Amino acid sequence: MALIEELDQQGNFLFRWRSYIPGFILLLCLYSLSKFEFLEDSYEINLYYAGACFLVSLLGLAVRCFVIGYAPARTSGRNTKEQVADVVNQEGIYSLVRHPLYLGNFLMYLGPVLYFRDIPLLLVFSLFFGFYYERIMFAEEKFLRDKFGQDYLNWADKIPAFIPKFSGYVKPKLGFSFRNILKREYPSLFGILVIFVVFDYAASFKVGFGDWREPWAVITEPQIWAFGIGAVFYAIVRIIVKTTKWLVVEGR
Repeated sequence: MALIEELDQQGNFLFRWRSYIPGFILLLCLYSLSKFEFLEDSYEINLYYAGACFLVSLLGLAVRCFVIGYAPARTSGRNTKEQVADVVNQEGIYSLVRHPLYLGNFLMYLGPVLYFRDIPLLLVFSLFFGFYYERIMFAEEKFLRDKFGQDYLNWADKIPAFIPKFSGYVKPKLGFSFRNILKREYPSLFGILVIFVVFDYAASFKVGFGDWREPWAVITEPQIWAFGIGAVFYAIVRIIVKTTKWLVVEGR
């Protein structure tokens, strides 16, 4: 098999399994827990640092939301079985970067990785992400090139793949839809919260020498509030999505 077909085959395979990447990264991060210490030996200072890392993840989510808020139907989706595209998005953030959703994913995953302040972990994560997503992006671009031909190539010649340019922004023709964001991205926000709560609890347990017979003893008030608010938000939005059409937007 020629390399171009092999990369395409690998990319399509990884595309179908890309939802499981956070699990692998989570395991990598927990491996770093064995040598973890609170920043300045202070839980409060470490909590502020955790908040900064959380903001990095929120920045990634914001990039995804910017994409989803303007995305028409059958583009920029969460589909996993096959590539889907009725048009080549060339407006909004797609006028700055070709793969904004994957840029958003990188920042979302980067936040938890930075929490551990482990340079080898950061390097392994970056290499893994680059290897994994490079193949997915290759498969997506081959699909778009085969389907849209020269129109796609003309756009791709002007727009960088992953690191955005900051000029030439094209305003989208579709209006911004907050409901579309809420419908499609509420699991991402809850997932970020859960990961940071789990990491903060695991770090508190390790640093505080928690007792496995009383695992609740190192649960902190910030953990309770973050998880509680996130769980209520997730439950409410999920009920709305599953039982009503309030978040359904025509053409999205």
